[in-house]
Amino acid sequence: MIKSSIERVARTRYVMPIVLALAVITIAINESTYQHSQKTLESGINLTDARLEALRTLQALTDAETATRAYLINGQEVYRADFRAAIDTLNVAQQGAFQYIADADPRRTVSVDAVRQRIADRVSALEEWMTTTERGQRTRAHVLASSDRSRQAYVELRQEFDHVLDRAAAVQQTARLSLFDAMMLNRLALHALVLVAVMALMMFMRQLRESDERKARESQVLEQEIEVRTAELRELAGHLVNTREDERGRVARELHDEMGGLLTAMKLEMARLRRVPELPAVARERLSSIEQRLNEGIAVKRRIVENLRPSSLDQLGLIAALEVLCQDVSSSLGILVQPQLESVELDREAELTVYRVVQESLTNISKYAHARQAWVSLMRQEGQARLLVRDDGVGFDVNRVRAGHHGLLGMRVRVESHSGKLTITSAPGQGTRVAVELPLVPPPVASEATDMLDQPDQTGASPTA
Repeated sequence: MIKSSIERVARTRYVMPIVLALAVITIAINESTYQHSQKTLESGINLTDARLEALRTLQALTDAETATRAYLINGQEVYRADFRAAIDTLNVAQQGAFQYIADADPRRTVSVDAVRQRIADRVSALEEWMTTTERGQRTRAHVLASSDRSRQAYVELRQEFDHVLDRAAAVQQTARLSLFDAMMLNRLALHALVLVAVMALMMFMRQLRESDERKARESQVLEQEIEVRTAELRELAGHLVNTREDERGRVARELHDEMGGLLTAMKLEMARLRRVPELPAVARERLSSIEQRLNEGIAVKRRIVENLRPSSLDQLGLIAALEVLCQDVSSSLGILVQPQLESVELDREAELTVYRVVQESLTNISKYAHARQAWVSLMRQEGQARLLVRDDGVGFDVNRVRAGHHGLLGMRVRVESHSGKLTITSAPGQGTRVAVELPLVPPPVASEATDMLDQPDQTGASPTA
């Protein structure tokens, strides 16, 4: 239930804007937390540096007072130089301490004026001691030093420094608390984002698997449909080829029977006409010309009939028909065609397919190959009839046959309609090789033939009677 609800929401058009908004919010929270953390850490570092500079300031002030008292006692110039060096260090240290405190408290909620004033007062007192001593008034300088509450002033100065630093630390503590809150918010946001990303990834992987399974099923259905359509197209192509051959055979028979009968009758009539005694010489001459044209028409009719349906294939068999075809092509084209033929068991339609493949191959050789020699072989090999037609011509690129040339496709359709295989191998300058494999027709079973011989005819007599 929950998964289906999530999937319905994921498919709406608002899911992408929501995802982008959540991503922007998460990035903003993360960036804000980073900036706040960076500022808080910098403030903490500045507060630590401020403490160190405060200690340097107090140490420099102590060194200056020590050098001043030593100068009061001894009057040596080295202590005077130490005093000046301590004052310089004091100025640098207090300036650094005040700057770090200001950086740790960007809102300026902590005032350092009191500390600055106490340091200035103490430095003024020490300089007064040093000036009085330089004027030769050592007694007065001792009186000033002895009457001064230096220890108390130092303690108060340190307390004032600690007070300022504690106030800055209090401000920093508030920033730390807000930092922890921001880090917790960032943690929760990142956890939520990770959970959402994991759920989205799981849904995406699930949809991806479902999509792959759906595509696999569709691909399987499509492959089955392609196989069915291919089988139907192959069957249709074979049917068209057989229909064309049947039509060519019918036309050849009609030409042979009808036109042959007419032309034969015409020759007989002309032979009778030639025996007429009163026929003029001019008529006899014209009759010879007409008879010559009639013989040419008979030859054209015979050539058309042979092209439509080779009579030698039906009368003499496949091997003799192929030998005649090879001789005719060799004599008409002037190239040597060498047949190497072996008797194979094929049905009539398969024999016609072998004849047409050889005929088409030799026609292509005569048109395009520019060959000097061709070979035609037919043999039995591994339970199949293997036909091979090759030449030594110019060859061609099998993958780049120009559109409109359907001879190779027609041969392939013929061969595949008999569950055979056609392979064409060629390359420019290397000739062409057409190989065909067709299944052989199994020989009749001897027992069936014997049973047919033993069956009596319709009169009840045996065949041998």
